[in-house]
Order: sequence, then structure tokens, then C-alpha cells
Amino acid sequence: MPSVTRRPIDQLTAEWRVTSRSPASRTATRLLAAAEEPIDALDVRDLGELVDALRHARAPGQRASAALVLQAMLRSQSVHPLVPRAVLQAMLPGLVMVARRLSWGAGGDWEDGAAFFGDLVTTAWEVITDWAGEDRGYAVLDLLSAIRCRLRRQLLRQRSNHDRLVLGADLDALAPRSASSTTDLDELARAIDQLTGHGLDPADAAVLYGIRVLGLSAAELSSLSGLTRHQLDHRRHRAVQRLCRSMA
Repeated sequence: MPSVTRRPIDQLTAEWRVTSRSPASRTATRLLAAAEEPIDALDVRDLGELVDALRHARAPGQRASAALVLQAMLRSQSVHPLVPRAVLQAMLPGLVMVARRLSWGAGGDWEDGAAFFGDLVTTAWEVITDWAGEDRGYAVLDLLSAIRCRLRRQLLRQRSNHDRLVLGADLDALAPRSASSTTDLDELARAIDQLTGHGLDPADAAVLYGIRVLGLSAAELSSLSGLTRHQLDHRRHRAVQRLCRSMA
């Protein structure tokens, strides 16, 4: 496994500490609050205070509100160039979860975990800005799933190329015994994606994806989604039943 350092995370945090308290940040917050009632209700002065409010949401009601705020930030990010940067900063803990799930790029071409995380952040930025104006009820989980899928495809391509160089063989002709779990995970992700909105409730799909594909714990998923553990269990169970019926 590549060595893991906190260098990119520390750099992002240090940069954000300065940027988030700037006059431009205060302007961005005013424009965002004017466009979105959930943000206006927080009565924050700058984007730094806004992200801090999201990070410190602990009670179920606060987490549910935080999820709505992140959804609003994604939807109205075009009001100011600093808003997508605030979305990225708010998602930093979730990006670390995705990096762990992908073993910090182990088996890929990255020099170390820091280089992998740098690519992960770049991918996150691309997805965030690509989705400007979109209204997603489960914005955080949708973003993390899209980011994970892009990085996973890149990682699998690199691993495949590496194996071809090492073995000097056409691996397409070989049985992918060691990759069976990866194939199963990808098939599950595709099945969830195909059924979403076609018999599978999008909220149920997001919960199942977060638990089974992203590998989030109940506590992590509750923090990201704003749902209680009881609500998560109910949605996961309903999604599994629907998925099983579709495969019967």
C-alpha cells in the first residue's frame, strides 16, 4: 500500500483557513444566502463559518439541515467562484473515506497516498463543478459515488496495465480470479444505478450505495445524510428487497 501522509489535506486546510475568511468569501456567502433560504437561515458571515456549521452538525435534526445546506450549495454554486471550493472543503472527510475504501491507490501508478489523494481532490472538483445547478436530494452521497466510480476506473486500468507488463501476458484471456470481489462490487454499483428511479427509490438507492459500495459505516452515513440509524436500516432493507426482486 502506498504510504499515506496528511500533506494534501493539510495544504487544503491551510489554504481554506485564509480564503474562507476573505472579503470575497463574505461576498460569496451573501450571494448564496440571497439565493438559498437554508443558508440564509444559518446567519453566517463567511464561507468558513458555513463549512464549520456543516462540520459541527451532530444531532439528527442538525445533520438533516446540513444535508439540505450542502444540496443548496451544489445547486447555487454559480453565484460565486468560491462556492464550489466551499463544497469541496465540506466534503473533505467524505473524500478521506473514499480514499480509504480504495486503499489510497494501492496497485496504481501513484507514487504514494498523497499523490493519489491529490488526484482524488482533482476528480472531486471536476464532479462538483460539472454538477453546478443540479438539485440532488442526496448531494453528498451522489458526489462521493461519482468520484469513487471515476477513480476506481482509473485505478483498475492502471492495475491491469501493470499486470500486463509484469506477466507479459494477455490478461483478457486469463480468468480474473483475484478480481472477483472487485467485479461483484462494480456489478452491484451498476445494478443500483440502473434500478434507481425505475422501481428503486433514489433515497433508498443512495443509502444502499453508501453502505455496500462506498463501505461507509452507519455512523458515517448518518453524519453525511442526516438520517437516523433506524431510518438508514429501513431504507437499506427496502433497497435490498427491491434489488433481490429485480434479480429473481
